[in-house]
Parts: sequence; C-alpha cells; structure tokens
Amino acid sequence: MGGMESSTIPRLSDFHLSEDRGFLSAEDPLEFLPPYFSPWVDLARDTPKLLETKQLRERVHKLPLLNHTRLRGQQEWYLARVVLSMIGHAYVWQEGEAGVPDYLPRSVAVPWYRVSEHLGVPPIISHHCASLVNWKKKDPNGPLELDNLQLLFCITCPRDFAWFFLIPIQIEMHFTPALPLLVQAQEGVLEGNSKLTKDALTAMTPVLNKMKQTLGRMKEQCDPEVFYNQFRYFLSGWKDNPALPHGLIYEGVSDKPFQFSGGSAAQVATVQCLDEFLGIRHDDRPGAFLMRMRDYMLPDHRNFIAAVGKGPSVRNFVSNSDDQELRTAYNTCVSLLRDFRSLHIRIIASYVIIPSKRAKGHKVEGLANVGTGGTGIMSFLKSVRDTTAAALLPDVSGPTGNQHRGKEPIIPSSVN
Repeated sequence: MGGMESSTIPRLSDFHLSEDRGFLSAEDPLEFLPPYFSPWVDLARDTPKLLETKQLRERVHKLPLLNHTRLRGQQEWYLARVVLSMIGHAYVWQEGEAGVPDYLPRSVAVPWYRVSEHLGVPPIISHHCASLVNWKKKDPNGPLELDNLQLLFCITCPRDFAWFFLIPIQIEMHFTPALPLLVQAQEGVLEGNSKLTKDALTAMTPVLNKMKQTLGRMKEQCDPEVFYNQFRYFLSGWKDNPALPHGLIYEGVSDKPFQFSGGSAAQVATVQCLDEFLGIRHDDRPGAFLMRMRDYMLPDHRNFIAAVGKGPSVRNFVSNSDDQELRTAYNTCVSLLRDFRSLHIRIIASYVIIPSKRAKGHKVEGLANVGTGGTGIMSFLKSVRDTTAAALLPDVSGPTGNQHRGKEPIIPSSVN
C-alpha cells in the first residue's frame, strides 16, 4: 500500500467527468456560434477549399478583430477554440514547411490566446479541440460511436483528417467504463479487499481490448501517404520545430514569440491515466515529455490524472499480495497497454517512417521523423512501450526476479 498521502480516492464528479462520457463533454458540442462570431465559423468551414486555392491567408488578413468576451457558456468557449485553432494552423502552414510566417495576425492571435487562457490551455491545436469537442452524430438519435460520428471542422483533406481525429474519440469512449473501475480498484486497496481490486482489473480487460481494436481501424479511412504528405504538418507546433526555430509571435499579445508543441497522442488523457493507475513510471526525457503534454489537456483532465497517481497504489498492493489471480489480472492490464503501445509503433511506422523515406528531398529534413508534438517519435514510443513491458510483475510462485511477461508483441524489423 502507499503512504498516508495516498489515501484519497478521486471522485469523477470533482473533475466534471461523467460515467456516461468520461473525458468527453457531458453535452454534445455546438455546431454554431452566435451570428456575431460568424466570420470565425464561416472561415473555419471554408478552410479546406481556401487552402487548395492558397487564399486562406488573404482571408485572415481581412478578418475583423472580434470581442471574445461576448462568448457565453462553456460550449461556446470550446467551439471558439476549435475554429480559431483550425484557422491559426491553416494560416501558419498554408505553404507547407517552407515560407512559414513568424507571426499570426491579431484578428486570430488575440482571441485564440485569450479564449485558450480562459480554458486553461495553450493557444495551439490539441487533442481536446481537434477531437473531444469537434464532433456531431450523423444520426442524432443514434449511438455515440465511431461509425455514427463526423468531425465538425477539418483543416484539410476532410475524409482522412476527420477519421484521424474520430478514432481517438472512440478510444476515449471505450475507456469511459474503466473510470469507475479505477476508483473501485483503489477502494479495494484502501480497504485491503483484494477481490474488489481484482474484479475491477478483470473488468478492464475488454475495455483495453476495444481500445486496441479501434486504434487498428486507422487505415480504414486515413491513408498514410495523405496523412504524411498532405496534413501532418498542419498539426505541427512551434516548439522544437526547425521550420519555426524561435517560435511564433501572436500579434497583439506579445512582441516576443511563443513556443508551443503541436497535437500529440500523448495529450490523450486515457493512456496517461492508465499509466498512473498501473503505477508505470516513465523516466528521463519520455517522462518529462508526457508530463509536459498534460499542460495541453483541460485542467480538470490533467488534475484527475494526477489525483489517480496520488491515490492508493494498485501496483504496490498487488506486489505485496500473494494472490496469484490478483497479480494475473494486474499483469493482463499491463500487457494489454503494452500491446496497445506496440500497435501505435506499427502505425507510426506506416504513417511517418515509411512515407518519410519516400519523401526525402521534398520536406524540411529536420521534421521527417519528429512527432507533431516535437519529440523524436520512434525512440520516444519504444521507450514508453519498453517501460510498460518492464512493469509486469513476477509470478507469486515463480523465482525472484523472473518476470511474467506473457506473449511479447511482434514488432516489424524495420522499426525495431
């Protein structure tokens, strides 16, 4: 068991998380803002066409500076951030990775900065604004499931872009039933009730399996070549990016450039939550990057993840128990998270590494194998996968130090 500071179990309601939707907003996202803000919404809707004709920057230069304080209610603030993020990234990357402007016009920069500040997140595209609050149901009476969802706003390549950001929504929805199970498992630790913890861990198995299955559907409607060559760079930020080495100036906010990381899978609260729950500690640079990516989540989401990490330690409880079934249930969860990360590595190989080898000479060389969040992508992913695998506990009956690893994932030799 953990120490005295580890006795508090997080309550979902304290972090505005629901048992129905988890990290998704309890209300469906808005599609429109009040008429005053129609210049933003109209421009965001027209973004894919304007990028095709290279006219987006021209339209931004004609955009009026609107008063963001006229936004009312959380959902309006969320939608404002969605549309401003789409416009902002389209403006910066309209010409690709060459000819990148070093400033963003005040008509976008000021409201984007202030709206993001109000929500407690940086003014840059992120998992929250691209996925979590950027969807609608095709059939309003149908289920909140991948095949009944469409994205509200896309920067470019609508079919592939939309699928790329709908997949994480479904993964978050799969994870939703696990949230009360995390609480139940920690309650079991607090009460010394191994059955309560074991039942919760066992019930998480189908959740983790579904998450992996959905991640595996990425290629259904998102082509790797389209991703790499046509819209990946639109998700890039202006930190650790050779195309914007000093960052980006937000005109009307500051004369000094800001440096923010772009969109990253590390901003998905689900996986970071599992790390904290299972007691998986990523050290050095990968750990620091994961912690930094929490700054791009909503405050409630990053605070919940931290609260799970400070709660009763399931890993210590399992490690100190001689209940083999409990240990097997824990190791199964760790193995499935490892397998999820192994699949992510294979996807990145298909979507980044292989296309980058084909595209050499056409891109800024420094961006080829760098994630849109600004990290060296394969070394980072392999590190977090290996740290996850190393968290497996040895069998109770086995010799000391003999780790029960289950079946190791098969990684293509090209990405080992």
